Amino acid sequence: MLLEREPELAVLEKAVLEVQAGEGAVLLVGGPAGAGSTALLRELAAASTRLGARVLRAGGAQIEQGFPLGVVRQLVLPLLSAEDPAPVPPVARALLDPLTGGRAPVVGEDQALAETAGVLHGLHTLFVGLAAQRPVVVLVDDLHWVDEPSLRALAFLAGRLAGTRVLIAAVLQDGAGGSDPLIEEIVAGARCHLRVAPLSADATARLVAREFGPDHAPRFATACHEVTSGSPKELRTLLDRALSHRVTGKAADCERIRELGTAFRRERVQFLLRRAPGVAAFAKALVVLGGDAELELVLRLGEVDAAGRAAALSALGDRWLTVSGDRVAVRDPSLNRVVEELLDARESSALHRKAAGLLDEGGYPPEAVAAQLLQVDVIHAGWEVERLRAAAQAARRRAAPSPAGRYLRRALLDLPPDSGERARLLVELAAAELDVDPGSGVRHLAQAAPLLPTVRERATVATWIPLPVAGEGPLVAELVREVAGRLGPAEELSGHEREVALRLEARVWFSGLGEPARLAAAARRLAELRDHPHGPTAGERELRVVLLMAATLGSSTTADVVAAQARRLLAHDPTNTYGALASLQTLPAVLMAADAVDAGWSWLDAAYDNACRHSNPTPQALVGAQRGLLLLGCGRLVEARAEAVRAFDLVDRSWPDAVLLPSVVLGLVAFALRDRPLAARVLDSAPPGDLRLFEIRRSLRGALAAQRGDLPMALAQFLDSGRRLDRAGWYNPAMHSWRTWAAVLSHRMGRQDDAVRLAEDNYERALHWGAPTTLGRALRIRASVHPDRDRALELLREADEVLRTSVDRFEQAKALIKLGEVLRDVDRDESERVLARGRRLAEQCGAHWLGAEADGLFAAQPGSAVSPVIRSELTRGEATVAGLAARGLTNTDIADELGTSRRAVEKHLTSAYRKLRIDGRADLAAALGADPENG
Repeated sequence: MLLEREPELAVLEKAVLEVQAGEGAVLLVGGPAGAGSTALLRELAAASTRLGARVLRAGGAQIEQGFPLGVVRQLVLPLLSAEDPAPVPPVARALLDPLTGGRAPVVGEDQALAETAGVLHGLHTLFVGLAAQRPVVVLVDDLHWVDEPSLRALAFLAGRLAGTRVLIAAVLQDGAGGSDPLIEEIVAGARCHLRVAPLSADATARLVAREFGPDHAPRFATACHEVTSGSPKELRTLLDRALSHRVTGKAADCERIRELGTAFRRERVQFLLRRAPGVAAFAKALVVLGGDAELELVLRLGEVDAAGRAAALSALGDRWLTVSGDRVAVRDPSLNRVVEELLDARESSALHRKAAGLLDEGGYPPEAVAAQLLQVDVIHAGWEVERLRAAAQAARRRAAPSPAGRYLRRALLDLPPDSGERARLLVELAAAELDVDPGSGVRHLAQAAPLLPTVRERATVATWIPLPVAGEGPLVAELVREVAGRLGPAEELSGHEREVALRLEARVWFSGLGEPARLAAAARRLAELRDHPHGPTAGERELRVVLLMAATLGSSTTADVVAAQARRLLAHDPTNTYGALASLQTLPAVLMAADAVDAGWSWLDAAYDNACRHSNPTPQALVGAQRGLLLLGCGRLVEARAEAVRAFDLVDRSWPDAVLLPSVVLGLVAFALRDRPLAARVLDSAPPGDLRLFEIRRSLRGALAAQRGDLPMALAQFLDSGRRLDRAGWYNPAMHSWRTWAAVLSHRMGRQDDAVRLAEDNYERALHWGAPTTLGRALRIRASVHPDRDRALELLREADEVLRTSVDRFEQAKALIKLGEVLRDVDRDESERVLARGRRLAEQCGAHWLGAEADGLFAAQPGSAVSPVIRSELTRGEATVAGLAARGLTNTDIADELGTSRRAVEKHLTSAYRKLRIDGRADLAAALGADPENG
């Protein structure tokens, strides 16, 4: 008994009974392949025989479609050649005699048509004559594979069954024969349409239970249903295969049954494609086009005619394909893998090349055409290269540089190495790569330049080299200098060539940022540039930015001149172009050095808005790093830390030149905060090779060594940094404050002459530069190392006065705290007022630890083991020392913990005893209200 087929069987039996009553008809049985349509046909044959009807069987086959009247012969020949012949009407026998092969075949078109007409009438006469004795049931399987003359005969009969006792039952799979007019005629004349549905999950479980017993896992039956989609034929085969592989039907076998099902489906479709060339051509075309394409395009690519279309849709059906309107898609990915195995390299390349042509002819987007050309073996110059270029341009317009680079690299692969077309493609490839991989972009620009025919073209290409990499490597530096020299100075040029010359000059200056003579000349060159009433051009802006950086590094001008120039530049510098990257890399540092950070906020905010529209997060990271730098310049340490960390985490690590800036800013923040974890990230992760980062690394290592109490190592780190910076001509103390820390360390180590010399040198340089923050810091350091208290007090008061005009609240806090400490032995009331102001500023900056020492270099690390209990009458430094003493640490241990001197610890403890009104260390724990063991 067939499962879940009771309604269908009832319909079949009813049809036979109606035919017995003289109601001839056509019955169509439909459904997906493997759903059991043929099994129903067998049941119909059995039911017809039980009810006394004569059953005639035939079936179509793809390989027999070229055999005329093959299906008709299957129906008729058993009757005509039987030893005990049925009562075949003599007229029918005479008309059907050509089918028996008893006469020589006729020749001539008219004779053939006459003979075919005779066969049709003979067939009708035969069935009517037989039906006069008892009902006749004609069963035809796979109607879509029936040869055309037989289809014509069946269509002829289907229209003449009224009043006869003839039932024609045919199986037509879903989606098959839809474009054949004869099949459409038969379908239109059918009185009964019966569609076989797939088995339900419950029916599948019942069949599984027959094979694996009632104890099988429900999940296993569910997996079987999912794999076969309810197809009885596939389920039967799958269960047989499972038994042969010793699958037991348990839950643990679910994955195994899925693997068997996948393998079985692949075998079926492999067999189908090898057996049916037309279906294989259709499948290959569909897979080459991407598995989702216009049906008409698939047919054209595979050169599939209407019959092949019907065959392919019928054979692959719902199992493998999804047809929606005029589009067809691959439903099961296994089809892709099978087709790819059938396609050899030569055929695959030919199909992809043909597909590219059809897509281009049909007006498809360039990237759809290029996707096909990427799969061919060799790209030919001309149309194919142009299509890949067009696709790259389209990809760049949609802000997708990676696909653009892929198209151009494929176009370059087969071009001659010295062709002009290769040079243009290299330039376009570099333009796409500069957004995501500047190193590769610059390398391709350097390769393209010598191939370009004119100096102007080579010079234009050289201006595409980003400023940060203009001096990296002799190949790039030499290219820039060579084309700049050939083009000539900007003052002698005009229009486009003048702009190119200015931008080349900017790159030459940038590559010389490590040459003292060049830095010394930057201010003079900056003064030579004329101001235009409508603002500087793009090339002038780029050159001015680099010259400002050079003049600032070398301190060849003053802070007020740099600040004024920077403000004018920012007023005209756009924030939404690639050229703005040069300003992002340099101007914020210049503004910070010149105490002009207020000028940068609105410009950076606009730059950030534009960066957020970019698909690559790196522009956001660059802007964020510079925002962190300006926040640091204002003394807003907590906010600076957040911005710096975010930028460092966000930047694309595959872009080393972009990683540099966030690393530098994170290092500066770590140094200002004495943040060991941040320092470790910079030391471990930041890229080497840049002088700025070299200084940051040395400063961080020096600070860490000082916190460990290794003052000689700390001093060596700062002095080593200073020697390298001086050799490069980087003299500005606003940019590099190594002398500040070297002076303090020398003083702590008792090297008074060295300390004073370094502090005075630092002060003279700060005085020349003129920025309040730098000058105030220099005055504080002079006071810190000066042996005379009165003179130190004068210097600190001057520092306080100078820093009142600075936006750097952190530097103000350090100066006030140092001033308050020196005032303690002169005017205690004023000392407390000054210290209170300093501590408030330190709290606002996020420097809660500031106060243990005025310079902060040896202060307790935030988040370290030092957690003092604060009493309002104690300074932060006194509270820190008192808390450690209350926990039982000796003066030497405390000095080692804080990286300070034993004498400083004794001074802090003596002051704490006096303020807390206690006699000594034994009373500290009670006075602080702390547990001596836990602090």
